[in-house]
Amino acid sequence: MWSAKSIILRFIPTAVFLWLLPLQMIAQPRVARHLDLGVTGGVVMSSYTFKPTVTQNQAMGYTAGIAARYVEEKYFGLQMEFLLTRRGWDERYALFPQYKFQRSLTYLEIPVLAHIYFNLGKHHEISVDLGPKFGTMLWENTESNLPDDFGLEVSETANYESFQHDLAVHSKFDYGIQVGLGYEFMVNSHLSFQLSGRYYFGLGNIFPDKKTDVFETSSNQQIQIVFTIWWKKWIGKRGLPPFKGDGRGSSNSPIVQ
Repeated sequence: MWSAKSIILRFIPTAVFLWLLPLQMIAQPRVARHLDLGVTGGVVMSSYTFKPTVTQNQAMGYTAGIAARYVEEKYFGLQMEFLLTRRGWDERYALFPQYKFQRSLTYLEIPVLAHIYFNLGKHHEISVDLGPKFGTMLWENTESNLPDDFGLEVSETANYESFQHDLAVHSKFDYGIQVGLGYEFMVNSHLSFQLSGRYYFGLGNIFPDKKTDVFETSSNQQIQIVFTIWWKKWIGKRGLPPFKGDGRGSSNSPIVQ
């Protein structure tokens, strides 16, 4: 029986091919070219999939950084971000509600995304952003009020794993697939605000994952709510901004065949 991760791994070559497929091959008219620069930040709700299972809640974290987006095709652009993101997991114990354990890992993350957008009038746009995300761990920290004999105390009353508390991170490099849905409001030809919801499915394991190791799986999942401020720079002879107050690629935008 294939696991969810093995199915996704088999799907990756096709996903990457579709992501890299030049949409210029599709008969879409070009729009005024622009490079968008942005600052972005938001909240992260993350967890780790462990096998054997570790009972946990979503750990609250943050993400913040800079972003760049290039658009010259109607409905399509490319987007890259450089983010500092705090992720991790938060353990709670039903039989011992007074105790908690949280391990937080801070990463430099670089998503490289296909940006597919649709205009809803002059000032409104929705978009889907899909692609790989890569990350490297910078540092970690732990918050805990567990007593020294907590593992022994729990083992007498419940089936409990505690290796993840002290096990060193084996692989600081992480990779996976991110998909997001966003709404963008165009203030004018050079400024816009975007609110996005994102989901990240990690494919890398932080702990050793051989059959003889403690955990077969130790991968990250994230839900993010992110706010971005974009500033648009119109480029070249085709780089004429849309009519005043218009959004890019709308029916009133200048189109170059």
